[in-house]
Amino acid sequence: MAMNRLNRDQIINRALDLADSPVLDAKDRPSSPTIESDALSITWLQEALDLFAKRFPFSLNLTEASISIAENDTSFSVPSDFIIDYRNGVVLANDERRLVRRSLNVILNQLVGTSTSPVKGVPDMYAVRGNTIKFTPKAQKAYSATLHYYSLPAVIASSDTPFFPDDYILVHYVWIKAQEWHRVVPIGTALQYSEDRIKDLQKAGIGLESEPTEVELDRRTFGHFQHEDQFVKVTT
Repeated sequence: MAMNRLNRDQIINRALDLADSPVLDAKDRPSSPTIESDALSITWLQEALDLFAKRFPFSLNLTEASISIAENDTSFSVPSDFIIDYRNGVVLANDERRLVRRSLNVILNQLVGTSTSPVKGVPDMYAVRGNTIKFTPKAQKAYSATLHYYSLPAVIASSDTPFFPDDYILVHYVWIKAQEWHRVVPIGTALQYSEDRIKDLQKAGIGLESEPTEVELDRRTFGHFQHEDQFVKVTT
């Protein structure tokens, strides 16, 4: 469910009301309150949604995609709307195994064998590398998997209510972009505004998942230990 109330055109109309610009009104809403399909303000609003999603991925943008891994594969392509993976977010359906995210350096340090005798097995760790996810070991058979990740927002339509924590921020971002367009404020003012609001959202914890109270220790790093020692308490 969306966390805010206003749809796309309501957000834009409020921003244009604040801008109070006959020139911009003539371009974006000559038949007010209808917003033209090529309105600058639509571009500005979409820009805001994309910018916040990239710099502040929050739970409303969590989604999943089905992935097919063929035998001998060592990587797969991410979806076109992929921003970043949900930590340890690759889950194999066949073996009900959740892969662990590691740095690319760790992946590259794993034994791969030779071209005639490669090391194969059930994939158990991965790293994000550009628009692909590289995993190890090499798949010993075909697998179906699910990738959980933070996605770019869809292109917003007239009656869509954006998945975003705060209407006010979006209205004011579009309003500031209108002021930039008129050169009332310096170019980059809207970007600075967004960065300040991201800090506010992070402090408030809005749209974020609860932090775990325990962290699982990695056996590859810390070796084998008793089950009761597998987790460490997180304190702040």
